[in-house]
Amino acid sequence: MSTVRAVVLAAGLGTRLRPLTDHTPKCLLPLANRPLLDYWLEALASAGVRDALINTHAHAEKVRGHIDLVNRRGGMRLTEFHEPRLLGSAGTLAANRDYADGADSVIVIYADNLSEVRLDEMLAFHRGHADPFSMSLFHAANPQACGIAELDRDGRIVDFTEKPNQPKSDLANAGVYVLDADAYREIADMAAFDIGFDVLPKFVGRMRGWPLAGFHLDIGTPEAYAQAQPEAQRILAARGYDEQGRRRAVFLDRDGTLIEHVRYLANPSDVRLLPGAADAIRRLRAAGYATVVVTNQSAIARGVITEGDLHEIHEEMCRQLAQEGAVLDAIYHCPVAPQGDDRTQVENQDRKPGPGMLKRAAAELHLDMAQSWMIGDMISDVLAGRNAGCQGSWLVASGKDLSADEEALAREFPEVADVVEATDRILLHE
Repeated sequence: MSTVRAVVLAAGLGTRLRPLTDHTPKCLLPLANRPLLDYWLEALASAGVRDALINTHAHAEKVRGHIDLVNRRGGMRLTEFHEPRLLGSAGTLAANRDYADGADSVIVIYADNLSEVRLDEMLAFHRGHADPFSMSLFHAANPQACGIAELDRDGRIVDFTEKPNQPKSDLANAGVYVLDADAYREIADMAAFDIGFDVLPKFVGRMRGWPLAGFHLDIGTPEAYAQAQPEAQRILAARGYDEQGRRRAVFLDRDGTLIEHVRYLANPSDVRLLPGAADAIRRLRAAGYATVVVTNQSAIARGVITEGDLHEIHEEMCRQLAQEGAVLDAIYHCPVAPQGDDRTQVENQDRKPGPGMLKRAAAELHLDMAQSWMIGDMISDVLAGRNAGCQGSWLVASGKDLSADEEALAREFPEVADVVEATDRILLHE
């Protein structure tokens, strides 16, 4: 699969939303109790996009704190670009020309909007035509206040005008673009300020319009912000969240479940995804499940690897997953070494079979444990799921020797060949 990155334009002042934005950046204003920015990050992850650059300006320290929180979870990888002076939407791209290096495409998102845009579908649309630029469009109630596009029979944009006095259509710029890497660099080299006014007219005849289905709204006024609240609740429900803002999860062991088992894995070059692992994560996420890795890492306590080494190993695993369009929600690890050989006994709450990692994830990610599952290839994995209150655990057959006590316990859990079969059975359970 191709490599896709994203630029999320989140540095706006939000002046029309004051006093709401006096102390909170616009991109972190809550919609159905979740920051607006999280709607976009989740949409990117669901499209298999892990890497995103986020520009900051107003209340930058609060956005920076949110970025740090997301990065600590280990799923997405966010980079802050701080603008002491606002550079404009095109100026941000110009200041980050090399961000497209190594990517095939870049998604550019205006984070001012709440939208049901399906980024995976827009990426597929972009890959299906030969032009270097795709623009999302929505039907505007007041086209005179928007950037308006006119399409030909092939969906190519043949005219674009910002805030026209006499609009030729009601198809308005929705503030989400997919660019080929060369088109991104072309924009950067223009050294322009605003994408709408300065850039889009120069791509007329070379970009396609993608009318999106569903809700789309700039939340830039108090009235729009209030209008967006019930829509946000509906969007979350469609993504698998309940009325309390919780969602289901599938907890995954790492070695022998997602990647090949290597005793005391220490070198990122030895990380190899198991067949079907990335597809399983994609399918689970599409069904509304968070995907969370929980892994015992006694190699840290034993001095075999450091926390930094483990970070690099997980970066490589996540890189390989993203190459296949899959992004995890979080990774939790326990560095404690066991005191004995009994994998059925809880010696430490965080070390599986202890439930600590799963319970911490449930608290931090707002997960409904009673609707969640555990998948792993050791008795300690499935017991951790049971001890945490998951509705069920799936034991991946690994050929590892079990003690008599472990064999007796293992018979209490359904056995599957791999994470693919476990995913099949979880989705059939619905």
